[in-house]
Amino acid sequence: MKVIAEKNNKKAVFPVIALILCLCGGFGISTYAGHNKFFTSIEGWEEPEQVDVYSPETLWDIINGAADVFMAYDFQELYWGEYINSADNTVYIVMEIYRQGDPVNAFGVYSQERPRTPQLIDIGVQGYTAPGVLHFFVADCYVKIRSHDRSEETVSAMEKMARHVSDLLDPDPKFPDIVTMLPEEGKIDYSEEFINVNFLGHPFLSGAFVSSYDIDGNRFNLFVIKTKSRDESEKILTDYYKFSGQEIKDPGEGIHRIDDRWNGEIGIVWKDNKLYGYYNLENKELQEKYLEFFSGS
Repeated sequence: MKVIAEKNNKKAVFPVIALILCLCGGFGISTYAGHNKFFTSIEGWEEPEQVDVYSPETLWDIINGAADVFMAYDFQELYWGEYINSADNTVYIVMEIYRQGDPVNAFGVYSQERPRTPQLIDIGVQGYTAPGVLHFFVADCYVKIRSHDRSEETVSAMEKMARHVSDLLDPDPKFPDIVTMLPEEGKIDYSEEFINVNFLGHPFLSGAFVSSYDIDGNRFNLFVIKTKSRDESEKILTDYYKFSGQEIKDPGEGIHRIDDRWNGEIGIVWKDNKLYGYYNLENKELQEKYLEFFSGS
């Protein structure tokens, strides 16, 4: 259990700073004013004496080695608080709210920790439970709630905390648009993930939404990269050709096949600010099928 020392000076100063920032319009979407509001009152539980806030500079102080994963998804802030059971002060619940910059990155870091066969719970955009654990993502946040206690009382309290946070952040949560850009046919359940940096091991490939597929025993992956502009899409493709050592026969939009010495043939369809493609796919018929599908997307 984490023991939180009294920080009277911090408590006295923070409300004044928060008020000034709110009056000046300093919070907005990138910073949540009054983050204590997420740690609601739960009957039978003592609220956190203090909600700790961790920045990109201090995240390693609380989660050490795991911080790299969150930083790869544009980590902004972590709000950390501990509830203590009113009847038994050895029973606690910890809630961690990770702000990841935008909903796609929140989904991304969630997708890295979600089990392949999750026990889903209808909280947030998507969430799952395991013994002593409740994780979900909503808006630009990835929320992790945990306890060493497995009693019904504790499980119920964890769900109440989760629903409170989810409703505050987005009462009508939906998956980011990029999640719907790949076909459903043959997709392996819960294989979707967002890889923000070093997709396929390449620093020039970033922001890839990926799913795994199984069609007639052919297991492969499809992806889509949504860039900020057509020029950015062109640069990614140019860098990929440069890495492969291939000459660009047709530099325009359309179908491209990259001979990636690390990952085999990568089929890509470039359309404006999107790059669709496949990898780990050797079946020629399926290759043509998806190149045609993406060309019409």
